[in-house]
Amino acid sequence: MLCYHRVNDSEKNYLTVSTRHFRDQMKFLFNEGYQTISLSSLLAGEGNGRNIVITFDDGFRDNFECAYPILKEFGFRATIFCVADRMNTEGYLTRQDIQEMRASGFEFGSHTISHPHLLRLKADKKWQEIFGSKKMLEDLTQNRVDFFCYPYGEYDKESVALVKKVGYLGACSNNPGANDGKMDHYLLKRTEVSPDDSLNDFKKKMAGAFDLLHRGLHWVRRRP
Repeated sequence: MLCYHRVNDSEKNYLTVSTRHFRDQMKFLFNEGYQTISLSSLLAGEGNGRNIVITFDDGFRDNFECAYPILKEFGFRATIFCVADRMNTEGYLTRQDIQEMRASGFEFGSHTISHPHLLRLKADKKWQEIFGSKKMLEDLTQNRVDFFCYPYGEYDKESVALVKKVGYLGACSNNPGANDGKMDHYLLKRTEVSPDDSLNDFKKKMAGAFDLLHRGLHWVRRRP
């Protein structure tokens, strides 16, 4: 599962992948025979070794203006995790954007109401962010919102328990790695794509080299 935030050519920051790099990455996936599936399909066990889930965090408008045309070019779709109170505001997706993308098979999930650090919130505030965003986005999309994404990749037992209680079917973390039959549906792993990734870096990430490196570093750090 891949994680992006922004795709455009007007900003240079740690969240933004250029359109050229993004198109090169999608072309590579297409040429290698990958097909995109939804999170719903992944959790239903419908995926195989050539299926991939593409996700975007925050719901920036360039997801529609820049990434969407490239994804359509290759017959791909994605899941977009929206910060509920930013939708229909400057720089973020509009209701019309969401309707068009949904008609093309895109899936929309929650990224809370205001993108807070959940670990800093008391339980009632966590509930408001996790439950309230689901309701707001279901009103906006006129469709079920079944998936959640933890802001900043931060979570604790209480946050995970609340996500389950609200009725989400699954949630994405920023933990790297592949998702298999033993995956925790509420701590789904994703591989983040960096603006600095060359196409060769991207290929290595797809091959799992970066995940293996991360696991090795984690093991070394845990050694006494």
